[in-house]
Amino acid sequence: MAGNSGPADWHAMTTGDMDAVVAIADVVHPGFPEDRKVLAEKLALHRDGCFVLRDRADDAAIGYLLSHPWSADSAPPLNRLLGRLPAAEVYYIHDIALLPAARGLRAGERALALVEAQARALGLDRIALVAVNDSGGFWQRHGFSPVKGGHWPAKLSSYGADAAYMTKALPNRIA
Repeated sequence: MAGNSGPADWHAMTTGDMDAVVAIADVVHPGFPEDRKVLAEKLALHRDGCFVLRDRADDAAIGYLLSHPWSADSAPPLNRLLGRLPAAEVYYIHDIALLPAARGLRAGERALALVEAQARALGLDRIALVAVNDSGGFWQRHGFSPVKGGHWPAKLSSYGADAAYMTKALPNRIA
């Protein structure tokens, strides 16, 4: 199991999970719709960074995580196929989407631990994301900082007016 603790566990995503992923995305991100093929491409391009949160009681999917290596100082536009991943400079969180049933389970924190492990496995020392829907406070509490610059409004136009590009440096581990 990928990230287990409590009444719900993170599991490696499979192509069979796509119906659930699309359904969760429709509920959690109605203002940021993405086509099924766009979500499925993330899994195809970087399977190691894709997970589904399953309720232990009934095995229902109640959340998902999509993440992958990416280039620094950039954010992939929403609802667009990537084609391929660029040279890895940062580890990018495309989405952590949690249904109301997942609230209070610390699923977001456990997802972040999975992301950090993936970044480290690839030798990357920084994680990046675009915070939307007033989620910046959550990310700041977990060590992310907004990145400012004149080019960001144009780069984030598909993410909405409150979007903020944020990064987190992973501390060096002492062996």
